[in-house]
Amino acid sequence: MFALEFTPGIIILLSVIVLAALYLLLGFRRYVASVSSQVKKDNETPLPEVTEPYPSVSVIVYSEDDAEKLETLLPQILNQDYSARFEVIVVNDGGMSSTKDVIARLERQYPNLYMTFTPLESRSLSRKKLAITLGIKAARYEVVVLTTGNCYISSKEWLKTMCRHFIDGKEVVIGYAAPLYPEDAPHRFKRLHAFDQIRTAIEYLSWAIAGRPYRGNCYNLAYRRSIFFKNKGFSRTLHLKYGDDDLFINEVATKSNTAIELSTASIVEIQEQYPRSAHKNAKLRYDYTAKSLLTGARRFFGSCSLAWWALIGCSVAVSIIGYPSLIPLIASCVICLCTAIIIMIAWRRTSVALGSRRLLFTVPWFMTFEPLYNFYYRIKGYFRRGSNLTWN
Repeated sequence: MFALEFTPGIIILLSVIVLAALYLLLGFRRYVASVSSQVKKDNETPLPEVTEPYPSVSVIVYSEDDAEKLETLLPQILNQDYSARFEVIVVNDGGMSSTKDVIARLERQYPNLYMTFTPLESRSLSRKKLAITLGIKAARYEVVVLTTGNCYISSKEWLKTMCRHFIDGKEVVIGYAAPLYPEDAPHRFKRLHAFDQIRTAIEYLSWAIAGRPYRGNCYNLAYRRSIFFKNKGFSRTLHLKYGDDDLFINEVATKSNTAIELSTASIVEIQEQYPRSAHKNAKLRYDYTAKSLLTGARRFFGSCSLAWWALIGCSVAVSIIGYPSLIPLIASCVICLCTAIIIMIAWRRTSVALGSRRLLFTVPWFMTFEPLYNFYYRIKGYFRRGSNLTWN
């Protein structure tokens, strides 16, 4: 039972198991842990003193029929504890009358609140890119901070945390937005979607932490107007409806000009009325635009999925080949279990730090089937690819 003859097949399989485990622990786990470490670092870094020259800021809020949510969001922004001058520009793209009524009421109380709108007759272009461009052109200040009307900002230091990096001369600041799903929402795939969202966040956040920024988040993003106009705005991607955040950041962000801000005070929450549909649409859109991103992140994390499958598959194979000896089974189980536990702990810390669901025991399960999940969406997106183009 415990005697074992080391055949070439067993030696090869055990070698693959060990190499796959090391790849996951030294690669994948390190990137996962870097995100929670960055959150801790940003939380512990004190904000600059009030006497520091915080930049004047234009906050641009993209609103697509979000009148009810704007009633809550706009006071959260306008009452920020921010020592420099700032304005809030709402770009109304739909819900014209209802959003206009909300702005009209709040303008009486806040003189630094303004509204512009996208023409309803605009066709054959990305309305969101047009809306952001109009907002940036209307902005009076050099630094613009972008968010959307369906967000919720719980901290009064959100602007401070996002803008402190401009004091050091940065041109781009990448923040994070956490989807906020009501506990009573009829959503059977909450944990799966939470895993997928954290996995996506880990990809672009950890890559930015490592000095290779390639993507931002339209719900919480800041950059200088000068870099927007120097890049000629979204001119290179006008044929795409989406990508106003990730494709633009991919074009302008570098290791030297970009900072990442993950302090708890900087994280905003996204309020989705239909979270399942929102997740599906976001995934289909990103899977299409991601083909245009210049980055090695997707290849690396794809190789991590391959390493995980190799670890599981070779463990099963070596247990079968080595039977009736239990040594291959025990050795492979110990390696798999240790690898899974270490990754689960790192994943849980990161998901908690980013305000997501505290996944633990389901992480290995989702890691195993995530490639199939992504493949399903790629097939689905292939038949809907025309919906991502402005001419459609």
